[in-house]
Amino acid sequence: MKIAILGYGNFGSGFGSYLANLGNEIIKNEVNNADIVLVAVPSFVVIKTLLDVKEKIGNKKIIICSKGFTCDGNLIGDELKENGINNVFFLYGPTLIDGINKGELSGVVLAGGDGKEEIKKYFESDKLRIELSEDVIGVQVGSALKNVMTMFMGVIIGAGYGENTKGFIFTRCLQEIQKFGIALGANKDTFYSLSCLGDLMLNSRNRNIGIEFGKGKKIDDIVKESDCFLEGLGTLKNARIMAIKHKIDTPIIDLLYGILFENASIDESIKKIK
Repeated sequence: MKIAILGYGNFGSGFGSYLANLGNEIIKNEVNNADIVLVAVPSFVVIKTLLDVKEKIGNKKIIICSKGFTCDGNLIGDELKENGINNVFFLYGPTLIDGINKGELSGVVLAGGDGKEEIKKYFESDKLRIELSEDVIGVQVGSALKNVMTMFMGVIIGAGYGENTKGFIFTRCLQEIQKFGIALGANKDTFYSLSCLGDLMLNSRNRNIGIEFGKGKKIDDIVKESDCFLEGLGTLKNARIMAIKHKIDTPIIDLLYGILFENASIDESIKKIK
């Protein structure tokens, strides 16, 4: 299978190597001769990236690996559909790329309509399990808000809170993701799967942002010192826009926004969680 990868950064290049080892032909940042287009650019440029090559895409299968919402607070899939880009799938899960390329047993969710079984055939291996889902809303919401909530967990860890508090906050974070998704039409069970609960378990970049902040470092300094795009920070802002648009009550998201961007006290914010 010829697979074009748009966004040949850490994940795109690493996953490309994995797919190449399975016998697929990888095409970097060019869609003309590809059967499948895999998108691994930051979420805020997914729409523009695909609109730029819309005339070349045709009926190719498009797989979105970018986690997040649009800058207008929309689901990526909805905005692509509004722009006439269809045949879109979403591939998310607890998959740090170094682990995949070391051969660690991993799992992801592939969400979409007809055609995902064929994709699975070319992407799955004895080291990467692929779970199929029809719930494109739930998979998108869970994977995006996971990046937000894992930052909150990082703040708790960095600030030195104990296991009881971490367990309490983790549960409230998962519940808020589920409530958010259900309000948009998702299946509640999707959030106990790999694209949300499984991914929430990882020690990711977003969790490390929270840990450093919880230890007392300023968010601007964390951003400056980072050598990659910090997806979770943009998703936090966009999630608040979406919550307001759809009238979803999101106390955890609001508290994290206050902590990171409005100098709200970590201790006082945590006391407000019920």
